[in-house]
Amino acid sequence: MPPLNRFRQLVCATAIAGLATSIVGCGADQTRLKSAAELLSMTADRCMQDVRDRQKSYENSQNCVALGPLASAYIKAGGFTNEPAEIRLIAETARVYAWMARAASLPGGRGVSIW
Repeated sequence: MPPLNRFRQLVCATAIAGLATSIVGCGADQTRLKSAAELLSMTADRCMQDVRDRQKSYENSQNCVALGPLASAYIKAGGFTNEPAEIRLIAETARVYAWMARAASLPGGRGVSIW
């Protein structure tokens, strides 16, 4: 990948992580936690679209690269511990989409089967 594209990915991932951090803030109240979960979910959905529809690899998708910092911000806010079921479902759905994108990206989408 050309250095300029990698730089753009890092800038976008950093910007998204900064946004997640500002949403999460210092407190772990439910509104902020839900906002962080929704941002994680939207980004995971876009990651899946990048891999499935735009034929990008997981590593070349700005959305997929951003998932790590977003998940860290969600966890720092108290996610994946004892948040309400509604918020947990949003975050778990994001996790599933991220794994699906990763699995589809590895072999180029061929030969991936769970049954």
